[in-house]
Formats: sequence, structure tokens, C-alpha cells
Amino acid sequence: MRRLARSVTAAAALAASPLSTACGPRAAPAAAPASSTAPANVPAAAISCAEVEPCDRACTAGDIGACAQLGGAFNTVAGDARDPARAAGYFERACAGGNLRSCVALGQLLQQGDGVTKDLARALALYGQACGGKDLEGCGALGALYDEGLGVPVDFLRAAALYQQACDGGVYGYCNNLGRLYKYGRGVGQDQRHAAELYQLGCDHDDLMSCNSLGVLYENAIGVEVDYPLARQLYQRACDGGEPLGCHNLGVIHAEGHGVPVDPAEAGRWVQRACDAGVVASCDYAAELARAAAAASAGPVM
Repeated sequence: MRRLARSVTAAAALAASPLSTACGPRAAPAAAPASSTAPANVPAAAISCAEVEPCDRACTAGDIGACAQLGGAFNTVAGDARDPARAAGYFERACAGGNLRSCVALGQLLQQGDGVTKDLARALALYGQACGGKDLEGCGALGALYDEGLGVPVDFLRAAALYQQACDGGVYGYCNNLGRLYKYGRGVGQDQRHAAELYQLGCDHDDLMSCNSLGVLYENAIGVEVDYPLARQLYQRACDGGEPLGCHNLGVIHAEGHGVPVDPAEAGRWVQRACDAGVVASCDYAAELARAAAAASAGPVM
């Protein structure tokens, strides 16, 4: 079974943007943030943003921090209270006032067509504006567009340079993306050992996608010596932290007996967890494992 790994997209990175505060509706906890440190250009609101109305008045009066915090709150709140269209309005004001992280957040909504009309060209411009102002989330998000060919021709060389900026600046989710380019030699010379180093850097700073990617290398002896126990540990860490591909890959280890006894039932439990989290490939594999577990339980036909 093919191991699953993925990269940070602009959307994934911004889902965990540190704009979310107690302003307005309570925000859902963010999973696997790309960076734990807000950039210096994000101002705090001049007033406490515990309620929407006073925070909205402050935003209207020119408090850019209040605008940014309201945008973050409405963008990340769980359930029906989430209002991406309203979030976009607040991000627009904050971005116009010089809050570069809000420019990136607005770009993410425009990229996805989430609450606003999809506009990749403007998303590209906003990410470029943020990156030019030294907001490294913006650099990484811009790199993802070039990497994926969204709104621009694919340009792995440019993507690698932008990911490098973000990774060097502590936005560790993009170390994972850069590692993937080195793993496959896209835009850079293929260097699987360096890919492992980049994944290790990301994982050391709690980027769960990097932990999962590193596990794939150790399980398959790509750029490193094979180490099934370490691969299993890395998948477990990713899975426990909320990265469902780690759960899937942990299931594969149990299905194929890499350092553990072959156990379709145990494999199925982990893969089902990934399926429940929305990994479509895991749902098909979970059904396959369930059939294998049932056959093993039934024993040989006499």
C-alpha cells in the first residue's frame, strides 16, 4: 500500500493563523500550526476584543489590530457561526492598514473562493505583498501557488526559494514542502538526505506533516537507513497530534508487518481513523483490511 504524505498549501497554513483570539465567537483550536510566532507587524488591538460590537467599533475607528482579530475570529470559529464573508471584510480593512498577516488570510479566502468570489490573481498579489513585507507565511503561501501551478505556471525553482525563506524564518510547515522538492528533485538537485534533514527540522518544531514525511523515509530507507520502530514512532506522533496521514501510515505498518506482527484488525483501526478524518484513500483501504481481518478470523476453510 502506498504511503501517504502531503505538503502545506496556502489554505492549510492559514487555517492555523495566529490571528484567532477571544474577539467575538470562540474560535476552534487550530491543528498543526505552520508557525507559533505571529509576525512583528501584527498589532494588538487597542481595546480588549472580548465582544464583537466594541471590537467592531474600534475597527471602524481605525484600530487595525481589532480588524485583524475580528477577521481571525469569524474565519476560524467552529460550526455555523463561522462567517468567511464577514472575515474577508475585516481582513480587507486590516490588510489595507498594513497588517500583512491579514493580507495572507484574505488571500487564502480568495484562493479557495471561501465566502468570496475565487480570485487566484489577487491571492497571488496579496501573498506577494506580504512576502515583500517580510511576512514569511506570505512567502510560503506564494511558494505553494508556484509549486502547485495555481494562477501561475508551475515553477519549482521559485517555489523552492520561497519555501526556503519561510523555513529559514521559522515557518516550519514549509520545511516539509521544501523537503518534498529535494526528495523528488523538483527545482533543486535531488538530495534525499537533505530532505530528511528538512523533515527532521519541521518535526522537531512540532510540524506534524514533517513528522509523517520523515516516517515515510525511515520506513522505506529513502535518504536514511531503514528504521521501522522510528517510522512507527513518527507516524504515531503525527496521528496523535491530529495528522490523519500518520494514522493511515501507522495502519500500513501493521498491515505489512514492518517491525510488528502482521495484524489486519489493528491496521484497520488506524486506517479507519484516517478515513473518519476525511482521507478518501484510507476509506477504501479500511474496507480492504476489514475483509482481510474477517478472513483471518474465520480461519482456513475445511
